Amino acid sequence: MRSFDMKRRLLAGSATMLGLLLSGCGGGGGGGVASMPPPTYTKLADLTGDRTFQSAGIHFVYGNNQVSGESIHKFGAGVTIAYNPTSDSYTLTAPDGATDSFSSSTSVFPVGYTPPANATVLFNNTGSHLTIPTLSASGLTFSYLALDYWTHIQAGVESIYHTVSGVPTLARDMPRSGTATYGAGIAGTVFQGALPTYSTQTGSSATFSADFGAGSVTTTIHLVAAQPNASAVDFGSYSGNGSIASGGPGFSGQLASAPGNAIFATGEFSGAFFGPQAQEMGYGWYWKGSGISAQGVVVGTK
Repeated sequence: MRSFDMKRRLLAGSATMLGLLLSGCGGGGGGGVASMPPPTYTKLADLTGDRTFQSAGIHFVYGNNQVSGESIHKFGAGVTIAYNPTSDSYTLTAPDGATDSFSSSTSVFPVGYTPPANATVLFNNTGSHLTIPTLSASGLTFSYLALDYWTHIQAGVESIYHTVSGVPTLARDMPRSGTATYGAGIAGTVFQGALPTYSTQTGSSATFSADFGAGSVTTTIHLVAAQPNASAVDFGSYSGNGSIASGGPGFSGQLASAPGNAIFATGEFSGAFFGPQAQEMGYGWYWKGSGISAQGVVVGTK
């Protein structure tokens, strides 16, 4: 288990490339069946041309210093992200049809805004913004997984999407037996009343494992966070259990406070596996209790 700084340039993977990655199998004239060759994956850094890909993650609304409307979106039914390398522009579309476009050539930071280190932040003329973090984690290397944080502003209300995306594991390449444990990292934010937000600190950690034979996943989150220039606060541990989608790389499940936790909270998570044989994984998560809520992402590799 490891924590990480959220700092990876989003390199969109093409959903349309899935057709090229799927190889057919054929039988000979005598009725024999040829085995299907292993699928080929292109790393995010090696992708070229226009790219559109699917995501999984969470959505919530922030307004009047309050968080509401927390929900998950499952892989393939969430935000779509289209990238045009010629204009270095992104178009994001939410499940409800809300959309925003961002371009490096037209983005201008608001007065007084300082972007986070080692992340790309793009604004448009509505004030909506897209944060594309670099993923770095001690001992963890990601080749197929990408993250982004999209804030869509309309009538002064912020709809926020935390997504995981990239080059998904093909359905026919998903493991059907055995188990796997992933080295995992976590990042997130805690909202408590009208106080300034708490951001995760180095002391946060996460675990994640998959039982591919049973089609299930388990995870734990230990969240340590702090307000700016303040001491860290331990917000306790949360356990999650979920299921892997039949015929695809997505998974989702429920979160709840671990026994003995000082905060009683419940929530959900939704994510997917990426790369060959579910090599990488990521999910968005949220939990909420009385007067408090938290949201973030967990990523990991086998």
